[in-house]
Amino acid sequence: MRAIRHLMLTIISMILSLNISYADITDVTDGFNNSILEKDSFDFPYLETRNDIGVFYDFTFNQDQKKIMIKRNNNGYPVVRFSLFDKKNIIPGDVVISYNNINLSKVDDEKIIILHKRNNVANLKILNKTKTIKANSYQYKLNDIKLANFYLNFINTIDTTKGVLEISFRSTFTNKKPELEKYAKGILDDEIYYINDDLYNAIYLPIDNVVYNEYKYDVDIRQSSRPEFSFDNGTLRTFKAESGIAQFRQKFDFNKFPFDTQKLKIEILSGAFSTSDPSINWPKGTASVTFVTPDKGAFLGLYNYQKKNILKEMGWTIVSTNIVSKEIIEEDFYDAYLDKIHTSSENSINLIIEIKRNSAHYLFKIIIPVFLILCVAWSVLWIPTYKLDARLTTSIVALLSLIAYNFVFEGDIPKLDYLTDLDKYILLSYIFCCIPTFISIGFSRFIQRTAKMQRRVTKVNAHIRKWGGVIYLLITFQIFYSVN
Repeated sequence: MRAIRHLMLTIISMILSLNISYADITDVTDGFNNSILEKDSFDFPYLETRNDIGVFYDFTFNQDQKKIMIKRNNNGYPVVRFSLFDKKNIIPGDVVISYNNINLSKVDDEKIIILHKRNNVANLKILNKTKTIKANSYQYKLNDIKLANFYLNFINTIDTTKGVLEISFRSTFTNKKPELEKYAKGILDDEIYYINDDLYNAIYLPIDNVVYNEYKYDVDIRQSSRPEFSFDNGTLRTFKAESGIAQFRQKFDFNKFPFDTQKLKIEILSGAFSTSDPSINWPKGTASVTFVTPDKGAFLGLYNYQKKNILKEMGWTIVSTNIVSKEIIEEDFYDAYLDKIHTSSENSINLIIEIKRNSAHYLFKIIIPVFLILCVAWSVLWIPTYKLDARLTTSIVALLSLIAYNFVFEGDIPKLDYLTDLDKYILLSYIFCCIPTFISIGFSRFIQRTAKMQRRVTKVNAHIRKWGGVIYLLITFQIFYSVN
């Protein structure tokens, strides 16, 4: 009895301590929220204000060092991700050789970033461009929202006929809030804090605009949490979790089917324009750029899924994974608030999963059987030319069998306006399957003619039998092994 009483007291004390702890956190959170609400006005938040040429370099992930680095070409020169002010002369993918005569292949990443934050005129030499680009510095504001983590749980469906990718995933976005850190210091510990309704409705959170570009959003199977604060090592951030089942439209290239490689793309939009024109920006009066940039966790999440390679049951093998930047440009964008048509620019990222089709199914169930059927049809040329009935019966039966095989793979790809490699192979097989039939009908005119004519027909038949097979094999090799 005494032991039971002691256990109950212990449990009660634990519950009370938890309640006290929760109450403490609630009080601290409310105090932090209220201290922000006491401001007279709320400015549109940016990570930082800059005054430079507005050229940003692309990113890549070094798997060995587990480090995000500036993307460089084979010679070590950095590759442009985005140019805010000079879109005519500096475009994404350009390779910058030098900055004010400084060879950038000899400069490490940190120094390149420092160089490009300078408030001065920069002369940029770009690969394959004859003239040096003169870039002036202007003031602008920057937001950079991080895709901190991306866990790809499963690829549920790769529907090539409808062009749909369905995945099950978890992810987290973070955004530093330096403008609010003065309210956090001395109040917050390293912890997660909610944003109450009053504050959420009063301030603007750029992280709220970041979205996955899904073609269908089902609230029953998708979750998008409301942003919260996190305070770690003196840095205040907002973070938002996205999880569930998502569906994305895909554009597949079936030219090399069934030996094709496809790229699955998961697009994440920043939800904000990047413009050098203060008159069309929001808020007005400043140029600005907003990025979504992957952190290490996003790259590692994709790489870990690749190592599992659990797509074999779906008929695919993962070749590689990557995350790449993309600038979305819309030439004739109508701004209803300004009643103005202008060119809009938005920075996004694509999570890329490159997959290769497991072609053994098509090789053993279509290509080889079609080849064997064609061999049966071609064997007609070994039947004496005067045995017309036997030749025609064999070749027509083979042709009908070949037609039946056309329905085997019909449901694997959509109705296309171009021929895949397998289509070309089947069409070629049709032609060569028909040749023995046409030849037999043509030779029937010379049956029971002179012996000399019969010998000539037999000789022609032998030449077709020999060279026709060689031509068929050469064309088949060219179809499946051509380099596009």
